[in-house]
Amino acid sequence: MATKLNNASTNAAKKVADKITGKQTKTTQTATLATAQETRINPTGNVAVESIKVPGLFTINPDTITGMIPTFNPDEYQISNPLKPGTLPQITQQEYDQGITIYEGAQRALKLTGAALDTTRERFAVIGKHAQMVGQGIKTATETEKVKGSYIDYLTQLETNKQKGVALDVATVKTATDTDISTHTKVEMTERLKQAEASAALAKAKSAEVLGKLDEFKKQLGQYLPQQLN
Repeated sequence: MATKLNNASTNAAKKVADKITGKQTKTTQTATLATAQETRINPTGNVAVESIKVPGLFTINPDTITGMIPTFNPDEYQISNPLKPGTLPQITQQEYDQGITIYEGAQRALKLTGAALDTTRERFAVIGKHAQMVGQGIKTATETEKVKGSYIDYLTQLETNKQKGVALDVATVKTATDTDISTHTKVEMTERLKQAEASAALAKAKSAEVLGKLDEFKKQLGQYLPQQLN
């Protein structure tokens, strides 16, 4: 009986080893198949969609699922006669305990890995929100600079208007000065005209006086000449 158990244990251990080896072989073959599919070229000569790889993304398709699950053959557990079980797969209690311990540890590791992935997902979400916040901050800074530019334009226009105001004041004073000068010039010219008219009238009077004296002299001369002739 002990020999049968040992043989059964040996056979079970061998089957487990064969399953593990077979699983590794199938996994390698599946990975090779997936790689071949990813690099497949379609008839048109362009790279097929399957060749597109997303960095960090695991590729799973129906062709690769078989190689990713544990090997299981239901026929090995077929019981034809309940009273004569025959050679069913066997493992010892120690192997069972070791296997359960490994599987429980693996499940804990997967759960912990899942928690790490959940944390990473939240991290990416926060990074996205942070990026949105930075982007909004940049937009706000841009709008602030636009307002600052508008304010600088306003100050520049204000100084330009002040300079125009100074030029207007100068032009106003110049206009007033020119107006006063024009008024005085007009008065001066009027006075000169009056003086010219007075000088002309005086000259005319002198001319009339001279002409009068000349006529009188001619008359006297005319009266004197006949007497001398006689």
